[in-house]
Amino acid sequence: MKSVLVGTLLLGIAQLSVAQRPQPSRGACAFTVAELEGALDAKLEAGRGSELVFSGGKQLTCTYRGKGLVSVLLTQMHMDNPKSGEDSFDRFAAGTMEPVAGDKDKARWQLGQGDMTGVTLHYWRSGTSYQVRVNGVDVKNKSAVEAMRTRVLKLRRLP
Repeated sequence: MKSVLVGTLLLGIAQLSVAQRPQPSRGACAFTVAELEGALDAKLEAGRGSELVFSGGKQLTCTYRGKGLVSVLLTQMHMDNPKSGEDSFDRFAAGTMEPVAGDKDKARWQLGQGDMTGVTLHYWRSGTSYQVRVNGVDVKNKSAVEAMRTRVLKLRRLP
């Protein structure tokens, strides 16, 4: 019994060590600067990407910085079990979600996130959850938000 407990503890510790700190990743930056600048009408620097492996999948994150508060954050959540990922995507409830009418990838806008509020599009495609967040937009200015939403929807869908 004691050896089973020790074995279980060692396995748990090994799993924790697998879920390590984010590592640099070029693959996380799936958009080129040129395509983001062209679609979003914002001057951006090359993206800085990271990959975080965890039990059940991995998260790729890329930040493209611009001037002032402007930035674009791309997050890709790849799940080993796509069905559980899709179920989680459907239950995701940070802030309020507003569906994009008729979107085949279940796209929706995320609203009301406190300090994290920006123009944020979420969608699900090929077993992966995607989030494209554009910061630096005056979210109290309805016309600025609508203009940026139109631009974000022009970006190609990944993968």
